[in-house]
Amino acid sequence: MLLDLPKLRIFLAVARAGSFTRAAEELGLRQPTVSQQVQVLERGL
Repeated sequence: MLLDLPKLRIFLAVARAGSFTRAAEELGLRQPTVSQQVQVLERGL
């Protein structure tokens, strides 16, 4: 499976920020969007 770079970027932001909410704020996204994208990435692994 090829990794989706935008989803990987979101995952790394969550890991760095320590929370989905803080990562969403840093990325300029809504928290549910961040959670959903990480879930999609997890399912693809």
